[in-house]
Amino acid sequence: MSTAKVHITKLAAAERQLRAAIRLYFAEEDELAIHTIASAAYRLLADLKAERGMDEAANVYLTSIFYVVRDYRRGTLPKDIASDPEFVEWVREVAEKLPIRPDSKFEDVSVTLPRELVGQFWNQRNKVANFLKHADRDTGASISLDEVDNLLLLMQCYSSYMDITRDNLGNEGFVFQLFIGVKRMEQSSSQEDDLVQKVAVIPEADRLRFCSMCISKLNSM
Repeated sequence: MSTAKVHITKLAAAERQLRAAIRLYFAEEDELAIHTIASAAYRLLADLKAERGMDEAANVYLTSIFYVVRDYRRGTLPKDIASDPEFVEWVREVAEKLPIRPDSKFEDVSVTLPRELVGQFWNQRNKVANFLKHADRDTGASISLDEVDNLLLLMQCYSSYMDITRDNLGNEGFVFQLFIGVKRMEQSSSQEDDLVQKVAVIPEADRLRFCSMCISKLNSM
């Protein structure tokens, strides 16, 4: 009796890796394992975006400045940013070079990066992942754990996934969005929806464990 073979697409593989990495992050598992799994998903997603004519490095650059410039145009910069004259001046200079207006939407703006900046982005992004993957040329090398920023990697990976699929990544994506919403609210004092505010009252030291428990319960339903 023959059994059917299961075939996995590149996007499905990236989805499973990203969901696993999010679960491991909230479970506070080994940060190097999390980084390896998330990096594998991110590389797949970046390649899939490139196939669709999207440049991941340019998207990350635009994301890092779009909302700051738009808030500057709206006059709604967070107090911690607005109180820094040097940073506000830098934002003003960037705003003069980009067509970002108070009513602009992210998808309506695009940027193109020089090849050297794209190379710099991937060299930096892949530094830890390559260290964990290869030992043929640098067997005596070491790396600081301070360089392992899994939350930033997961945020970039999740954003890249959403650029391709526009779905919510299941229960892992739902809980991850709540977690990031709390971070955003704490950093900018912005008003988020009721569910985010309910998660925000949980002490920061307990928040990861709470998110891990939520995913486990939702996935068991």
